[in-house]
Amino acid sequence: MKSPHRSRSHRSRSRRIAASIALVGLSAATIAGCTTDGGASGDDAGNGDASDKPTLVISLDSAVDILDPQQWRTPGSMVTTGSLVEQLIEQTYSTDGAVNVGAAEMENALAESYTYSEDGTTITAVLREGLTFNDGTPLTAADVVWSYQRGLEGNTTYTKVLYAMVGLGSESFTALDERTIEIEAEFASPLLDKMLAMQPFGILSQATAETNGTAEDPFAEDWFRQNDNSSGPYTVASFDPTTSIVLEPNPAYYDQDKLANGGITIQFVSDPAQRALLLQNGEIDLAGGLPLDQVAQLEGVEGLQVVSESSNRLEYMGINTAQAPFDDARVRQAIALALPYQTFVDEIMYGYANASTGLVPEQMETYSADAGTFEEDLDAARALLEEAGVGDFSTTLSFKQSSAVESRAAVYIQSALAEIGITVEINALPDAEFTQRTSARDLELYLNNFLGWGADPFYQMKSLVGTGSGTNFNNYGNADLDALIQTGFETQDATERDAISAEAQAIIFDEMPLIPLWNPDWTYVIRDGVSGLTKDNTEQLRLQYLTKE
Repeated sequence: MKSPHRSRSHRSRSRRIAASIALVGLSAATIAGCTTDGGASGDDAGNGDASDKPTLVISLDSAVDILDPQQWRTPGSMVTTGSLVEQLIEQTYSTDGAVNVGAAEMENALAESYTYSEDGTTITAVLREGLTFNDGTPLTAADVVWSYQRGLEGNTTYTKVLYAMVGLGSESFTALDERTIEIEAEFASPLLDKMLAMQPFGILSQATAETNGTAEDPFAEDWFRQNDNSSGPYTVASFDPTTSIVLEPNPAYYDQDKLANGGITIQFVSDPAQRALLLQNGEIDLAGGLPLDQVAQLEGVEGLQVVSESSNRLEYMGINTAQAPFDDARVRQAIALALPYQTFVDEIMYGYANASTGLVPEQMETYSADAGTFEEDLDAARALLEEAGVGDFSTTLSFKQSSAVESRAAVYIQSALAEIGITVEINALPDAEFTQRTSARDLELYLNNFLGWGADPFYQMKSLVGTGSGTNFNNYGNADLDALIQTGFETQDATERDAISAEAQAIIFDEMPLIPLWNPDWTYVIRDGVSGLTKDNTEQLRLQYLTKE
């Protein structure tokens, strides 16, 4: 496969290729309150009382359903929960244009010091003095340990996967005294700090859980679904799951200067056209999740600005590798060669995407161009099918009924595969049924998307093609690949990680258990005067940095 032409849209918009966020030199380092490169924290975030700061109204691509950061929840909920908890450490940000983008370095958050052992397997963290939750009760080392153990022992699924990637278990956490926590991992990993800075590792109140839990629900998961006792920059002022949630600054938050606004209201507007109208009328300050044809139209509207950053989010076509003829890698390769990657970007994504460069995308650390590249080549596709002894055949391509983007992509894929003798029936499934069918791993071909939190290549590969992974819906497994991925988790040297990742990417390209289609941009539309859009390494919008003139 040849390298595709990587065009950029002619439309003017703020964007950049995200910098590598590989951690550097942390195996024996102390994170000691380093400052950011840009205006996303400290004095640059704005000083003064909350009453001196502007309030904003925003609308996202989904409503808020759950306030517990350790539970599965909507994208809108993820933005919200990231504002209701704080972690021991926080990512720093560099500013480029209208966006603050997560950088490699971490800084202390709830921790005043955070030190690694010489072998990189043990962290000793000391909490800032006088920390409290929003209700005024002390935030102690016991709350930190309890929060981490809750992520492993509670009724959660994806948090358990995160812990395993970095060698953490229930016995990894110890409160040495009221302010000191020891975290001991099975192996040193550059992914560990990225994990501990993510919102699922935010600190919850053990006392609140004990007050509101039951014998059947010791972690108060029912209570935390709809309530908060914040350790983060905001607390919930009001919450109606049908209309809106109002966040106000948490007076107990350790650093009031990090809050660039006096509060955020998130309105739940299911109709994207209505969301766009509210934005144009000045009733909301920021909108996310708008259809991209509408975004393109808003590019030229006076008073509005489109902010679009390259993203590691991946749209892909999954393949049932256990079912003939898809059990032959040559057939999977042929399908990959038949697809019009740049057309996906130009016609379906209106330029707000990057064409596929692989399961580890070009903007992610350790990306290897040598693994293989993606471009339409129908003659090569037909030759591979002939070599595999596969004649014309029919199959079904499934996708979520709610996704207009995937619906349009399916039509293009249907047309493309017809060129090499594959008849595709398009199958739009209700979202719940799609989830059930992917979990059952019985779909032939399907469209799906994935975001590897932390922008880590080994996280990405483990999740999508690791044997037995909960999000590997392709019935694919390769023991050699699994071993490489695990070695990557346990390797800190950047050069070695590059080599391990390149070898793993080459295996994935040759085996083609799924086909990366494009990387959609991280895109919002804002009113003039709004600034401080901040994207962390989980690609969530960080509300505390938003402000407006």
